[in-house]
Amino acid sequence: MTPSETPAPVVLFVDADILVRSAVGAYLRECGYIVIEAASTDEAIAVLGRPEIDLDIVVLDVDTPGAVDGFGLARWAAEHRRDVRVVLAATVQRMATLAADLCKDGPQLRVPYDHTALLDFIKRLRIER
Repeated sequence: MTPSETPAPVVLFVDADILVRSAVGAYLRECGYIVIEAASTDEAIAVLGRPEIDLDIVVLDVDTPGAVDGFGLARWAAEHRRDVRVVLAATVQRMATLAADLCKDGPQLRVPYDHTALLDFIKRLRIER
């Protein structure tokens, strides 16, 4: 790698639905990202718990199954991997249910994913780093 080249950003994409993971993962890879996929918050914590994996962003559905929900995973990441940005996503119905409790951990994307909106959001997060 030459000094002017930067490594491809690494995204951990967490969603229980294999069809969603495959489609979104393939799209992000086509856009130049390295994508690690996880089907549960437990799998995501296992990846996040490995500091040698240089992650940039975690994208997850708030309703992802596991020992903790998406909010719990976001809190875990905030405590253990402060270098990683977390993006929460939820359905419109779930976002409405959570609206009264929205804070910095509130959903920032809508499910089903709009691939272009997801890509734009990830690019903005990379700039803010």
